[in-house]
Amino acid sequence: MGLVAEVAASQVTGPAVPEAGRLGAGRLRQLVAYGRKVFDLRQHLRRVKDSRRKPKTEASSVATAVFFTGLLRIRSFNALEPRLSERSFLRLLGQGEDVESLCSADTLGRSLRAMSFESVRAMYVGMVSQAERNKVFREGWHGVLRYFAIDGWEPISSFKQHCGCCLERQVTKEVRGKKVQLTQYYHAYVVALFLDDRFNVVLDFEPLLPKDVAGCEAKPESKHEGELPAALRLMRRVKASFGWLDVVVADALYANGPFLTVAKKLKLGAVLIAKKEGEQPLKGAYRIWGQSPPQKVIIDREKHERLELWDTPRLETLDSYDGEFRVVRAHVYGLNKPEQERHTWCALVTGSALRLTPEQIIAVARRRWQIENTFHQWTTHWYFDHVFVLDGHAIRTLFGLFFAAYNLLTFFLYLQLKSYGRDRGKDVTKTISRFIDECRDDLPLLSEPIWDTS
Repeated sequence: MGLVAEVAASQVTGPAVPEAGRLGAGRLRQLVAYGRKVFDLRQHLRRVKDSRRKPKTEASSVATAVFFTGLLRIRSFNALEPRLSERSFLRLLGQGEDVESLCSADTLGRSLRAMSFESVRAMYVGMVSQAERNKVFREGWHGVLRYFAIDGWEPISSFKQHCGCCLERQVTKEVRGKKVQLTQYYHAYVVALFLDDRFNVVLDFEPLLPKDVAGCEAKPESKHEGELPAALRLMRRVKASFGWLDVVVADALYANGPFLTVAKKLKLGAVLIAKKEGEQPLKGAYRIWGQSPPQKVIIDREKHERLELWDTPRLETLDSYDGEFRVVRAHVYGLNKPEQERHTWCALVTGSALRLTPEQIIAVARRRWQIENTFHQWTTHWYFDHVFVLDGHAIRTLFGLFFAAYNLLTFFLYLQLKSYGRDRGKDVTKTISRFIDECRDDLPLLSEPIWDTS
């Protein structure tokens, strides 16, 4: 019997108040049971290691505490610390009844600094791989292809706090009525996010490195590397981990020959935003289109918009890329808006994505904005902009555990509780926030270790 059916049956036949052995049988218990049964979550957490010698609190226990900090959206380690002595939270972490307190917030930070990132990465990568084995992604999306987006992300910045992995930049800021130049410290990453029409999950992420860190590919005149070198490292690793991916989707920064060449070597198609009309490939495409009317017009009543589409034949005019590509342009109008409010989209297309129709290409290109919406959700609801710990390695490890929690929550909501969002309106952010509220409400009801229940 499935988890949802099991809960529904218990609501029909059981008493109004859960029995002692069934306390916590609400959303939180469902979610943990789903993670344990489908993704082997308990074993993944137990495999997390750190380099501390004879620690009083095992790395796996710290990883479990940080994982649920992200899942329940606890805003800081200071806010978490009182919970580490609460019986219900200790049961959620799988601690025995003889444990009175897990550890302090300082211990969490020390463990994260020494924690093996690869053991954390194995968890969120393993969850996506298991979902693929369970045929979650087999149907593909447009053209029966599997897509992922990559983009830069800056979650943390400060004018005071900094660590050895911080990047630096000069920022003009008004102080006491005067504009002054200040050094801003920040962490930046490139994130790979799986895309389709149902949900998005994190595939992997890669930090941008300062010049004095091993592996940095910064230019001689720069203090740190740019987004593109980190993106190329990430794309190679993502394809090695998930060979079933077909197409990479990215913004105009990546619409260049070196990026397309690496994608081609990895046997990845590409759908990239193109913006500069005076440079190739848009320059050649606009010459072909001239003043000609749209080649195709689509009225989408569901989205209340009209699309005017232009397409090119397969071109080979990009000097830095040895291969064929297409360029597609769309003028998008709202059916209830005046024509001057149009939006223009242009996309550069290579590889397996060449077989898509113009409207499919524009749909994929526009879907790339979902990664921006996801970044906003992480900042406003997951508190990723808070400095939980002041260390580059520890921050990356913490984000890895948070991403694992994000993926589990996403899979559960969209694959297990399929009607949950429809029952609570169309605002996805509010729907997820309400679900987390229900999980928090369940936490005080845990009367026994949650990992030992079925």
